[in-house]
Amino acid sequence: MDIKIKIESFKSMMKSCYTYGGVERDGRNFERYLTPFQNRLGVDLFNKIYEEYSEYLSNTYEVEFNVYSDFEGLTYHQLKLKL
Repeated sequence: MDIKIKIESFKSMMKSCYTYGGVERDGRNFERYLTPFQNRLGVDLFNKIYEEYSEYLSNTYEVEFNVYSDFEGLTYHQLKLKL
């Protein structure tokens, strides 16, 4: 798989995790969803992207909770650009 695709996949997963529970290293999403990307990207590149994109997400977006519920009662969040 091309490295650019791997990086975009990692960023996409980070964005999803940010929306649903956060991307903190000690959080529940980090080990389960983000650490598998260390093997794909290598530790150095993983850490670089993680630090830069975490900062970007927190500076750019806020999470709006429970903006939609589906027919099964599941609720969904969304990201809203900070003003």
